[in-house]
Amino acid sequence: MSNTLPCGHTVRDPAQTHYCTYLRLPELLALQPAPEAMRHPDEHLFVVTHQSFEVWFSQLRLDLPRAIEALQRDDLGLAAWLVQRCTAVVRMFSPMMRVLETMTLGGFYAFRHHLVPASGGESGQWHEIEILSGAREPEFRRYLQAEIHPDPASSPHSRLWTERLAQLWDAPSLASVAEAAFQRRGVPPADAYAQSHARGAHWDLVQLAEALLDYDEEVRCWRFIHARTAERTIGPEVEGTAASSGVRYLERMATHRASFFPFLWHARAELWERVQPPPVPAS
Repeated sequence: MSNTLPCGHTVRDPAQTHYCTYLRLPELLALQPAPEAMRHPDEHLFVVTHQSFEVWFSQLRLDLPRAIEALQRDDLGLAAWLVQRCTAVVRMFSPMMRVLETMTLGGFYAFRHHLVPASGGESGQWHEIEILSGAREPEFRRYLQAEIHPDPASSPHSRLWTERLAQLWDAPSLASVAEAAFQRRGVPPADAYAQSHARGAHWDLVQLAEALLDYDEEVRCWRFIHARTAERTIGPEVEGTAASSGVRYLERMATHRASFFPFLWHARAELWERVQPPPVPAS
């Protein structure tokens, strides 16, 4: 006896595992706009790309807490492994932005005005990822907690602060538990780097630090590429769909946001200072 699945495939047993049902493909593919609902075929590409970001964000929201828990029990190996996976995920984001650059200007402009006042800045998952990673700048919190502007032509158009973000803000982050791991070992990052080369000690801390910096750097690279993609599609003068300054706003996010792990970046300067020759006394 055969049975036909919603995807059209025929199987022996309707209860057996099948690729389409395991991945829930009929439901997944129903989330994209139907051809008759699209204002231009490029709108499908736009939706698919941003949905893909959100699906990968869900993976980061799963792995970052696991890395935090691993560090809290001093399992540095597992923590570094999970952070490396997070980096591999974020590394895909820049090429995904490049795919958006294949939209024609006429195609993108055919539906861009329908996006107003929505914005990628409304991604709650990404805000969770930033806070899980270690973002704690006061201005970032003010941005998230800003009230809806009474003027419909002005931003913000939505309040981004949620109960979940409030919980994460007060909870340990990847940055805080990583710094605590160095403190429990009694070894500042600069000493860990120095001793790993001098006598082969603390390599696990160094490998963790490098994995964290790879992740931090990849996020910053993605922010830069995001600004470049926006510049390619709307130019440097056009405001964003949420009434932001558009490319200028994204540039500021790419170049002025604090790093997640400043204590690790500072170790570079500290090590450099240590290797400088002593000043030559004036004759």
